[in-house]
Parts: sequence; C-alpha cells; structure tokens
Amino acid sequence: MATVLPAPVEALRELLEKLPGIGPRSALRILQSLLRQPTLQVQLAEALTQVVEKVAPCTYCGFWAEGPQPVCAICADPARDEPILCVVKEAGDVLAIERSQAFRGRYHVLGGVLDPLAGIQEKDLRLAPLWDRLRRDGYQEVILALGTSPEAETTAYYIARQLADWPGRITRFASGIPVGSDLEYVDPLTLSRSLRERQPFSV
Repeated sequence: MATVLPAPVEALRELLEKLPGIGPRSALRILQSLLRQPTLQVQLAEALTQVVEKVAPCTYCGFWAEGPQPVCAICADPARDEPILCVVKEAGDVLAIERSQAFRGRYHVLGGVLDPLAGIQEKDLRLAPLWDRLRRDGYQEVILALGTSPEAETTAYYIARQLADWPGRITRFASGIPVGSDLEYVDPLTLSRSLRERQPFSV
C-alpha cells in the first residue's frame, strides 16, 4: 500500500524504525510529537549535526569523545590511577559501570562481541588496540565485563586464551548479573556488588 505521508515524514519514520526498541507504532508517536514541536525539531537537528561533526571514538579506549584527536573525559582524568582495565562490549556499558561508582580504573570498548553467525570476527573488534595497551601501559588486571550472552562468553574465553602468558590477573564480574542481560540494563547496586566480588577468569 502506498504511504499517504509526505516524503520527508515517511523518510524520517523509516529512519526511526531502524533504531533499537522503536517499532512502527513508537516511530509514529515520535513523529507526531516532533511535528507538534517545531522548536524541538530544530534543536534535535542541531544536536545531531554537532554529534556527526564533533564526536568520535576516543583514540585510547573507544568511548565517546569530542575533538579532532579525541580523548574522552575518563582517559584524560589523572585521578583514575587504578592499574585495572575493564573490557566492555559497547560504549553504553561504560556509562552503566560508571553509575555504580565502584570502579576507578580505565576502559576498553571492543565495539561488539565475536559472532560468526553474524559475520563478526576478530578483525571487526578493537582487539589489536587491546593487546597494544596491555603490552604498553602496565595494567595489573583485566576485567572482562562483556555480559553473559553466549557470544559474550565466547569472546571472553577468546581474550583469556590470548592473554594466557600475560602476567596480570584476568577477572570477570561475580554472579548477580542476570544471564542474557546487557550491562546498560543492570541496576547500579548489582553492578557495584559484582565489581567488588569479581572472580579470577579460568580458561
């Protein structure tokens, strides 16, 4: 059936539906809200333009940063002196752990997990920069905080095997995080307890 929406509105609806968690009905509700608020439309367009022009992955950890050679606020913070590197799946996981206020080390964002069925291989993740950081920066512990999905578990075991000769500790979150959940949906108290009670990662 041909759409009755004006072409620009239809194009925006289709883009909204591509976002996670937004289906046809949610996209239509967002559209209606935007079309009732012209000022919000302009503000949203300006904010998206700023993100496109100024935001890029941090050159060290892969989190979001601003600048021509971006370094995020966490990597630039000299007070984050714990010699611990927390490896996470996505940039949003950094925010989830930060909300727990239980970690003062630094992060490494992989940009995904190994998933052969989806065509995601080692070369598609930020693994080479991870090996470089561990050789160069004197970390004493790596926390593998990739979630509990089968793909995340496979990725964690792969990293642990690659680091078999690395002299530091390899740990993971203690139990308490529901199986199959992503870190961004876990409450801060559970994350805080999981960080404090992390266990050695055995291969």
